[in-house]
Amino acid sequence: MGTDKMPAALEVLQQSFKQAMRGFAGAVSVVTVADPLNESERSGFTATSVSSFSATPPMVVASMKATSSSAALLQRTRRFGVNLLREEQQAIAQRFTGFGGEAGLERYGSDAWTQLLADGAPVLVDAVVAMDCEVDELLERHGHYLIIGRVREIRVAQEAPAPLLYWQGRYTRLAETRAC
Repeated sequence: MGTDKMPAALEVLQQSFKQAMRGFAGAVSVVTVADPLNESERSGFTATSVSSFSATPPMVVASMKATSSSAALLQRTRRFGVNLLREEQQAIAQRFTGFGGEAGLERYGSDAWTQLLADGAPVLVDAVVAMDCEVDELLERHGHYLIIGRVREIRVAQEAPAPLLYWQGRYTRLAETRAC
C-alpha cells in the first residue's frame, strides 16, 4: 500500500485537533537565538508553546519546527532568549513569524534589544519577562524540536504590563480580571 494520501479519519482527527487547540489561549513569546561571536548572525521565532518545565532547577520548555531558520543556529549556539511580549507588541510577534518575509537579523527591526549575560541571546528591553536560557536537551519528534532549556538569568518588568495573547487564531488581550 504505497499511497501518499492520508487516511480520511486521520485527516479529520488532525483538523479537529487544530480547532480544539485554538481554544487554548497562549501567551505570545519571541524566542531569540544568536551567535555571541557574530552580532549579525541572529534568528528567532514567535511561540505560544513556551511554558515552565521545572522550578528546581528553573527550566522552560518550548517547541519549534525542525525546518525553522532558527534550528541550526540553536543547535550550534545552545543559547536562547525567551521574551514574553506586551499586549502592544503584536508587530514584533508578527515580524518573528516570518510570514512577511523577514528573516534573520531583519526580524529584530529597530526595537531595543540587550543581553542579560555576556554570552547570552538578545532579549527585548521592554518585554514583560525576559529570560536567558541554555539548551539542556533538544528532542526531535514529528518535524518539531522540543527545547528543554535551563534558565540562566531572568528580568521581570517592574510595572507588570499585560501580556499579548493568542486565541482562536488571532492576537488578543486579557479581559479585566475579577476575584473569584
